[in-house]
Amino acid sequence: MTARNCLFISTFNMDARPWSGVPFEFADVVSELETTTVLAPRDRFYDKNNQSRPPSLSDRIDAKLRRLQGKYVPRMEPVKLEEDYDVTFYTCQFIYEIEEIEQIRRWRQRSGIAVLFILETFSSTFGRWKDKLRLMDSFDHVFVLNGSSMGQLARYTSTPITQLSTATDCLMTTPFASQPERGIDLCCLGRRDPKLHERLLAIVQEHGWHYHYDVWTNFEMRDSWSEVRRFNAEMIKRSRYYLSFDPGDKSALRESVARDRVLTTRYFEGAAGGAVVLGSAPDCAEYHDAFDWPDALVPLQGDPAPVLRELEADPQRVARIRRDNVANSLRKHDWAHRWKRVVDTLGLAPTLNHELRLQRLALMAAQVESFDAGQQDSGNVIPFGVAAAG
Repeated sequence: MTARNCLFISTFNMDARPWSGVPFEFADVVSELETTTVLAPRDRFYDKNNQSRPPSLSDRIDAKLRRLQGKYVPRMEPVKLEEDYDVTFYTCQFIYEIEEIEQIRRWRQRSGIAVLFILETFSSTFGRWKDKLRLMDSFDHVFVLNGSSMGQLARYTSTPITQLSTATDCLMTTPFASQPERGIDLCCLGRRDPKLHERLLAIVQEHGWHYHYDVWTNFEMRDSWSEVRRFNAEMIKRSRYYLSFDPGDKSALRESVARDRVLTTRYFEGAAGGAVVLGSAPDCAEYHDAFDWPDALVPLQGDPAPVLRELEADPQRVARIRRDNVANSLRKHDWAHRWKRVVDTLGLAPTLNHELRLQRLALMAAQVESFDAGQQDSGNVIPFGVAAAG
């Protein structure tokens, strides 16, 4: 088919906090599937590598005038587009960042089809951001991570809204063929249950396990998002158990979530890396559709010791869980699968590169599924015994 000229705009260079690695990775994969220009301007008021550097005089004047007029002060550096694009796809984390796209001068005039993907849409916050939500009318289609918010969100726009889950770069995350040793017993990146964490600390101390978890707060990406994503992937591939928790759980302490239930990226990362995923799951349609195989998540409630003891005593079950997690992730949870949902929704055909990646993922999944779990000797690694697809 004829190649499209796509523009992928995102806020991931404007916000160096951990969640921005997700849209970076999405853009990175889409760039392999489409003829794509990735545009992710930096924060014009804050340089994480030089925090003492003051904003430019023009930026300070612009910010002051906007505040005097009661207008939103965008953080994104302004960019002027010099060419037209068949599809413009804008991703942002928060509702108030929708307006940041206006820093891309003449973006709407330069766009054939304009698409918005918002990662956090909690219905309890809509009243506060109703003026920003009206900006969705500038787009031809809106995708949201939080499907439970769609009914409320539709009150603020006439633009069609579709739920779109996140994913991971399965070709990078999968332990397929490389079979690294799983020297990390427990891994938890980001959100955790405080009470459960204390119990796990006691267990790992008793058994001499290695438990990797965050000990810092409010940290930012240091060098590049590609390093962050690869670091996380390599760590998960080397973890036996991976913890992931429902962001709507009481332990998450997220008042904005309220009654919404949303599927986060952690579940996809853990499964794709072949770890046994432990924790709690959101009770929402997208979770149940995405993780529809046995033991996709092993619940941890109260005392985790009996659950871990049962898993440790059943290496064949652990091997099956790992194999199923990897195979199902390759079959349906790569970013190429999400981009397929986007182009299908827009009535577009996939490119040749897109089809080839989907075929490669399907072939790898079939090879993993063909492995007989009964041949497993140890619960430490997944001995696929097959070569990666070329």
